[in-house]
Amino acid sequence: MQLILNTAALIPCFQSLGVTWVLVVSNINLTKNLSVMKPATFLESSIKDFVLNLNNDYRYLKTGYYVSMHAEVLGNSVIPTSKNIIDANRTPILLLKASKAGIPTLPYIVTDSVKKVMTEFDFPVVVFAVNPFTYDGFQTAKNKSALYRAVKSLGMHYKFAVCAQPLKGKMISFKSIFGKCEQEQNLREISEKVYEVFRIPLCKLHTQSVGKEAFLCGLQPLRKDEVLPCDLKRISEQVSQISDVGDHLVG
Repeated sequence: MQLILNTAALIPCFQSLGVTWVLVVSNINLTKNLSVMKPATFLESSIKDFVLNLNNDYRYLKTGYYVSMHAEVLGNSVIPTSKNIIDANRTPILLLKASKAGIPTLPYIVTDSVKKVMTEFDFPVVVFAVNPFTYDGFQTAKNKSALYRAVKSLGMHYKFAVCAQPLKGKMISFKSIFGKCEQEQNLREISEKVYEVFRIPLCKLHTQSVGKEAFLCGLQPLRKDEVLPCDLKRISEQVSQISDVGDHLVG
């Protein structure tokens, strides 16, 4: 999938903070001759710079999360912040903050009860994991038995609640890179707005397309094998342009 990027979302953020140095910390092999620090090196450092944290996986207790946390402990500004990482990766919080920011969302409930889901919504439904240990984004259920399987699986044998939403249209999942994607206009708008609110540079967004409308449903990390060579090229171009806001790109 080809992704079209520009720096409009990031450069004003840096400039408004008076940023002249940007430290890029990344576990992704960028394709240009850029100065980038590996996460393991950064986590052992005490560097004072604005940090751009590029990682395919920002989930809680993963390396991407610790990079942002370490930057904040050092007193550095960082994109994304550890709070935004946690909020974006908890589907109910993601949807609540997104809705408050004007991003279209559907009704949802957080529960470990299949009966509660069936009371609130007709079939089919889409079920998202809430616990921080499940990688898979969602499962759909068209009947009671499928719903029981989804809640049991995503709730880790009912130890955790799940987030259930009505399935009213077509589920569309796509990569979002600095808020940019190659989708229909309504999905591009969602991608851009999600980035404006949460500042997650790399992620996969789950949406529903219902007629001419689109709704945000969830967010999950990218696997490394999902970051394709064409994506690396465009991420590298983006980082190269970002470096123009200051005198150096430090690594």
